[in-house]
Amino acid sequence: MLQQRKGRTALASGLAAALLVLTACASPGTAPAPPVDETRTVTLQPFTPEGELTPGLRVMQEVSGRCVPSVLSPDNDHARRCFATETSVAMDPCYVPDPELGRRLVDHEELRELGIFTVAVCLATPEQTDLTRIYVAEDTGVYSAPTNSVDPHWALELADGTRCVKVFGVKEVRENLHLSYSCDDGGYLYGIPDEELRVWMIHYREKDSDELVYTEVRTAWK
Repeated sequence: MLQQRKGRTALASGLAAALLVLTACASPGTAPAPPVDETRTVTLQPFTPEGELTPGLRVMQEVSGRCVPSVLSPDNDHARRCFATETSVAMDPCYVPDPELGRRLVDHEELRELGIFTVAVCLATPEQTDLTRIYVAEDTGVYSAPTNSVDPHWALELADGTRCVKVFGVKEVRENLHLSYSCDDGGYLYGIPDEELRVWMIHYREKDSDELVYTEVRTAWK
């Protein structure tokens, strides 16, 4: 039987008392994550309306390339999967600005001569601040197929603060659920989030464990 991972908001009084004791014994400077009242969804767009990167972001590398619809974030109109010309490396998700803004950002004769008509910036995790900027010569647009059966989120934060990023190509199935996310604590998520409740739930497997447990989702990015 599936058990529920720590972080569930409906706690019995005895468990609440135990948590108070554990909190009192925690090392200085650490605090338990607050309870999740409702899963927060974030649609990423790293450009401001003026075409600047949002505060806190900076470009550390610049390459040229082409972009296709994002595999990790198929429901975000600004998300792309881009391939760098110099290395043929695939980066997903990358984000493009609105078309008119993209044209203004590459309003330079040398770039136009190279066929560049917009830019994209790419990141591997939602908290990443050092980005790669791609000068885009080809963009095939957004995902056109129906996405109602596809998980549109590329990163999740669990109730205890664990961050997980979507993965593809790993053919592992447990309890009829495919492995879908890799987490920064060494664990994994299986299947897609259950969005029926205000606080979404998903199946989690701790590192070196064979057991799936049900855990809450605090934040979802697309």
